[in-house]
Amino acid sequence: MSLWILGGLDPTRGAGLHRDLVTARVRAPGLRRCFAVTALTEQGHGQPARAWAVPASRLRARVRRWPRPLAIKVGLVPDELAATVAELVGPASELGVPVVVDPVLRASDGGRLGASPEGLAPLLAVATLVTPNLHEARALVGGGLGEAPKREEALAAALGRRWPAALVLLKGGHGADPEQVVDRLIEGSNVTLLARPRLAGPDPRGTGCALATAIAAGLALGATLREAVGAAIAWLDEERTAWHEGPDGRAHLPDHGR
Repeated sequence: MSLWILGGLDPTRGAGLHRDLVTARVRAPGLRRCFAVTALTEQGHGQPARAWAVPASRLRARVRRWPRPLAIKVGLVPDELAATVAELVGPASELGVPVVVDPVLRASDGGRLGASPEGLAPLLAVATLVTPNLHEARALVGGGLGEAPKREEALAAALGRRWPAALVLLKGGHGADPEQVVDRLIEGSNVTLLARPRLAGPDPRGTGCALATAIAAGLALGATLREAVGAAIAWLDEERTAWHEGPDGRAHLPDHGR
């Protein structure tokens, strides 16, 4: 049994597949990690990002050798690979294996990475949990990626209507108290607010990757989805306080000796 992880390579090693593997090793140390690169990227140092998808045939050949998963985490998937990844993870999803999709649409420094809401549709259709930030969520329900998010309650409702069969974790929101950060776990018309104090300090690279992977690791170890989400959020809040400066001059999450 294993944890499957598919995502892009970030040359700064702060996000993407490197961050996924560090997270999985920390959160599920005894679990086999099967990983595949979906895209090579050029990003960091304040420059707009670019991405190049790997050949679909290479990805299929790698993933089809893997043992049955206990959970699957999917990060960056360029549009031209979305149907292939859905084809590879869909059968496991149909058997009840949880699939956590972090819908990466652009890099933190700006620049598109080859994924769009329309292109990701086949993959999002097989997801158990989707973990967009506010800007990604706005794009997923039909707004522009660069636009300011609309009122978060309305955005959460729109996400629930779009994916009534899956859960959506809307990350990084606000409530009435500016000193709090409020994530929203959305299941159809039901919205659970996950509020806690807003931490001082920089926003490290790779937090979205780390959170989705930590959730998948918890699911692989037998936690319920709500338990896995709560544990992953609490763990990531602690990780953020131990940031260090990466080779790109940005704050990075700890590497734990990797």
